[in-house]
Amino acid sequence: MIMNGVRIAIIAAALIMAGTAVHAQQGPAGGHGPDAKKQEEVRKKVEAVRIWRLTEELKLDEKTSARLASFLSSVDGQRRGFMRERLETMRDLRTMLKAEHPDEKKMKTFLDNLEQNRRGMMELEVKEINGIKDILTVEQQARYVIFQQEFRREMRGMIAGAKEGGPGMRGPGAGDGQGPHGPGGR
Repeated sequence: MIMNGVRIAIIAAALIMAGTAVHAQQGPAGGHGPDAKKQEEVRKKVEAVRIWRLTEELKLDEKTSARLASFLSSVDGQRRGFMRERLETMRDLRTMLKAEHPDEKKMKTFLDNLEQNRRGMMELEVKEINGIKDILTVEQQARYVIFQQEFRREMRGMIAGAKEGGPGMRGPGAGDGQGPHGPGGR
């Protein structure tokens, strides 16, 4: 019964995030206003559910769970910053390309910014991997890797279901012909 409540909360969050993500791509940069507040609230709720589920899946004690939550919050915040910068740069690049005579020097700057952003994301991924190694046991690291893949797949499935007008009740493996345990189930 609790898992159904959690699943409904995740679905609601995914639906709101999908809607606000589309709005954010179309709207002005900056992330201010009621939609940004709502998106931030939803993000925090999804993150709380994610940490709760991670704690359960990885069988973490309270101290390790708190340490992991703090670390992941920091990494996720940095990741959001990189993603926001990338979206803004891509938007600027698209706008520039619509001009009759795009400014090559500015385009080069945008392209350099995208390359630097990509490098930053890769460095952040290495930082995340190393941080996880410092916090979790080897078995917990393995569980973390599997959890992350399944959680992301679940989120993508819910968002895809919401965009397709479906109920959004698509769990792990949605859209790829696989269940939570790969092809053929268990």
